[in-house]
Amino acid sequence: MLLNVERAREHLRREGLDAVVLSTPLNVVYAGDFASEFLLGRFEDNTAAVVLAADPKVPAALVVAEFDLPFLVERPSWIEDVQLYGNPWSSVGTFMGETLERNLSNELRRNLAARRRALRPRQAEDFFAGLAATLRARGLERARLSVDDLRVGARLQAMGFGGSACIADALQLMRRVRMVKTPAERALMTRGAEINVAALDAVIAAGRTGMAEDDLTAVYRMSLTRHNARWLGERGMMFGAGDASSFSLPASRERTLAPGDAVVLDCLGTYQGYHIDLARTSVVGAPTKEQTLRYKAVITALEAVEAAIKPGVHTQDLRKLTRDTVVGFGLRAELVSVTTHGLGLEVFEFPYEDSLRNGFALEQGMIVNTEVFYRDPDLGSFHLEDSVAVEAQGCALLAPMKRDMIAFA
Repeated sequence: MLLNVERAREHLRREGLDAVVLSTPLNVVYAGDFASEFLLGRFEDNTAAVVLAADPKVPAALVVAEFDLPFLVERPSWIEDVQLYGNPWSSVGTFMGETLERNLSNELRRNLAARRRALRPRQAEDFFAGLAATLRARGLERARLSVDDLRVGARLQAMGFGGSACIADALQLMRRVRMVKTPAERALMTRGAEINVAALDAVIAAGRTGMAEDDLTAVYRMSLTRHNARWLGERGMMFGAGDASSFSLPASRERTLAPGDAVVLDCLGTYQGYHIDLARTSVVGAPTKEQTLRYKAVITALEAVEAAIKPGVHTQDLRKLTRDTVVGFGLRAELVSVTTHGLGLEVFEFPYEDSLRNGFALEQGMIVNTEVFYRDPDLGSFHLEDSVAVEAQGCALLAPMKRDMIAFA
């Protein structure tokens, strides 16, 4: 199970909420362990939902389309109470019915037929009818509700749900819940981090003077694909060589690795829906004294941050520590970028809306990246980051990788 159920219920109670309705694909995956292609492909705005009450005596529910029932049978959710919706006379319903009437020769079809028989008597016409039936069955008609999609909240309010209070926005609440990872999440993210390290190793082995930036990026993407991971964005590396080490520029075949360039390798992707994020810096040719100094400042700052990480530490303190360390090398504080961010189903997970600017306190079980960036107007950028788990007495790297300065020959 990915969901931290007790943490979610605790946060609901803390906010004075009776239940949350989760309908965004990201939170349905997290809360329901349900990740069908129909849902993730976003064929429609609303295809599935999870209803989770603050009271553990109220059973959780999963609302899904009849179209997705075979997926759910093949890969069951932890949630036992399922509300099906979909027009029983649709082509999907007709096809499924006739298929199961004619042939029950394998385990999938037998299980599907049994599940369909159990769920069809209370099958709703559409998504909102199914969601309404689920809430009523739990006595939540007048409950204090929250949603992760305010459009769903407005529709439920118009149907009479939520009582006299406005239905609350649960978007940030769910981010706070997801900040602390379950053991299943940590295991999955560790594997993703290992895949990312292997992909960056492949990039380091392939890089050479004169190579097109696009070709270097292709090495990264192919390595991820071989391990069933995906790159993020159009190319999977946020930055590149020369000016592209400091600016987020479009991918380019014309831009090549030129002697003297700093090359930022900020490697971003996903593995089974969870983000991977790792950065190293290279230079093309032998590093100069100035480049070596800037790299040494960045790596020293990152090591100082990781030594300071533990539960209760505020990320603003880590930001100050980073800048003070870099300044200690005689460099400029105003050219240092520092971002400590949660990592998971989003590449930037922050517990509060203003956390990017104002920071947040670390908790045991969080997985975070601290990005240390020194952007030099003349020499390019020097960037390092790794994913670490916050543990009781410190932090642990998800996938250790050498941090020596890379030189492309």
